Amino acid sequence: NTQGISRVFEKFLTFAKEDGSSDAPSDAIMVNNNDWLSQLGYLDFLREYGTQFTINRMLSFESAYDFLELHRRHGATLQLGGSDQWGNMISGVDLGRRCDGAKLFCLTAPLLTTSDGKKMGKTEGGAIWLNEDRLS
Repeated sequence: NTQGISRVFEKFLTFAKEDGSSDAPSDAIMVNNNDWLSQLGYLDFLREYGTQFTINRMLSFESAYDFLELHRRHGATLQLGGSDQWGNMISGVDLGRRCDGAKLFCLTAPLLTTSDGKKMGKTEGGAIWLNEDRLS
């Protein structure tokens, strides 16, 4: 799956080599969050991070934890996403600050919408595809 996603974005980004080496510090990297989530036990997660937030806030923390791990493993400080992900992204910024004292940032972009203002996307229908075999 990551190879397929990489192929789509290679048109727009320069990726680091497969061994992780890079010709420039701005080269993109493709990571799989399964690398850290598959090793994370539920009780360990609650013990480590449960004291930081209410249970309601923790229910949406997979993406927040992803941002924390990307910062720890790769020095990521900026997360980009659609405006519908703003809450998850802010949770990641907050988790990084609380756990590591990290100064993390997020930037959202408005979602593409239909002429009547409804969200366009694969779950809503009318998706715009970047893959050549599904190019819109």
